[in-house]
Amino acid sequence: MSFTSALARRMLPSRESGGPVYRCLLAVMSICAAASVGAQELSACAEIDDDAARLRCYDEVSGRAQHTPPQDEAPPQLRYRWEQHLLNDATREPFTLELYQPSYVLASHLAALNHAPYRAVDPEGRLSRNELKLSFSLQTKLIDDLFGRDGDVWLGYTQTSYWQVFNSAISSPFRETDYNPEARIAFLTDWQLPAVTLRGVNVGIMHDSNGQAGTLSRSWNRVFCDFQLTHGSLIVSVRPWVRVFEIDDNPDIEDYYGHFDVRASWERGNQLFSVTMRNPFARHFGAQLNWSLPITGRLRGLLQWYYGYSENLIDYDHKNNRVGIGLLMSDWL
Repeated sequence: MSFTSALARRMLPSRESGGPVYRCLLAVMSICAAASVGAQELSACAEIDDDAARLRCYDEVSGRAQHTPPQDEAPPQLRYRWEQHLLNDATREPFTLELYQPSYVLASHLAALNHAPYRAVDPEGRLSRNELKLSFSLQTKLIDDLFGRDGDVWLGYTQTSYWQVFNSAISSPFRETDYNPEARIAFLTDWQLPAVTLRGVNVGIMHDSNGQAGTLSRSWNRVFCDFQLTHGSLIVSVRPWVRVFEIDDNPDIEDYYGHFDVRASWERGNQLFSVTMRNPFARHFGAQLNWSLPITGRLRGLLQWYYGYSENLIDYDHKNNRVGIGLLMSDWL
């Protein structure tokens, strides 16, 4: 109780003696006391030098709720990490080597092995449907900001092998290895499009070859443009290409690889999912689904399923159905 209220109670008649008069006078004096306290607090607010603090003080005295400006919603973790990855690449020093596309080791099983290309070297069909699938990928920046403040030039290299490590009867050969060097120019963007945001564009040229000769030789060259998009927590890459410098080893390869691929990645808890589609609207399509879980640090467990054509160069015209389980050392992030 304030000093003024206590004094009023002492000076006024008691409840029994004053009756209605007592209650009326007590109400008036209480209002006056509250006004007096409020005036003292307002006076204290006026002495605050900082504008924001003084305004908060006035709001508290008057009982007015303070307005908190709306905060921007935090982006989903996967999208945030991916966008940070793009920014880190843009500021990376030239000639520093880093991981590029997913690198992994998988013990895999094929429902049906493509024996046709190997009849000349393996007429007895001793190749196994069980093999290791290994992929590693590196990149380095060659030129920083080719066009003033944007346009970094990158060199990349990806190698994927199919190793018959369990097939000691034929000395555990590498059944197939695909070599994929590329050069590209990367641009950062922030274009708001209907339903999606375009975060980056890569324009480049790539060469695919299995390093073989004769009937086992497979190779081709492409000019590509990779559009990197976000939609909520979804990360999408749409990569159309045009074949250039045609080679006669595999003239119909476009019928199976098509003219573009689409990759989508999303996250649920600590689980990371991605699906890649090649030639998705055609009869000769190929689809790969990855599901990974953390083990320790950046090391993750990986379950992969591939179904369709164009998993690799030697099998580009053969429908593969492969399931593999193993370790993922690096992903697109």
